[in-house]
Amino acid sequence: MNRPSTFGERVIELSESFATHPLIRAVNFHSTSRAQVERYDRQLEHYSRSFSAVNEDELQEYLVTGNWRKSKPGLIVSVFEGYRNSYEVLTPLIEKHGFVGWYWVITGFINTPIPDQLTYAEHHDIDMLTHDYPDGRYALTWDELRQLGKKHVIACHTRSHTLLSGLDVATRREEVIGSQEEFKKHLGHPARSFVSLTGPAYGEDANTDDLIHAAGFEFVFSNFRIQKIASPPKAAVSQTASITSALTSNGDPLR
Repeated sequence: MNRPSTFGERVIELSESFATHPLIRAVNFHSTSRAQVERYDRQLEHYSRSFSAVNEDELQEYLVTGNWRKSKPGLIVSVFEGYRNSYEVLTPLIEKHGFVGWYWVITGFINTPIPDQLTYAEHHDIDMLTHDYPDGRYALTWDELRQLGKKHVIACHTRSHTLLSGLDVATRREEVIGSQEEFKKHLGHPARSFVSLTGPAYGEDANTDDLIHAAGFEFVFSNFRIQKIASPPKAAVSQTASITSALTSNGDPLR
């Protein structure tokens, strides 16, 4: 069994990768209050000077060939959980500054009835930060996600935002494969990209890896990697893009 890399070894590995590969960075947003709209606008404008948008096809080409066709390195704008304010506050700014949003959706949150959404969020590590919707709807709707999917990436953040490693087989299957079935049902196609709570990488848990394959995901995101999953499952090899999630917009790590 290979021993885990030490922190120092990981830093050296990332430094070498950054020096020899086109750099793709990630910036993570969670709940985006309307009160902070000017700050988000300034941040995205600042990023647009140095970075270009990334969609899933462009990411796939880079991971497969190593080629990056744009003059500026890529920036993946990750928008987590599935908050309503992501659609109303952040999305217009993402589009204004020429980026593609990657919306990492917790399908159980989307499916929760409006009167229960705050309670659901409280019990599933979904931070509201502000309570700015008197009607009680804090989650995106499937209609809004279908609209977002015309220009942006809709991706999977599991069914209920739970640590997968502590779950029994059936429950873990629902979190991974069950959430994918929700995307197929409501969007008409599967999600291609997957990340779970705390963002463990592909290859760290064989049971979860098998479910990722069974669900048909192509990319797994984690705190230091974007991995393209090869097939067949038992011969899977992942390719890693140079990425850092240390660049966060509102102080939040990958969650």
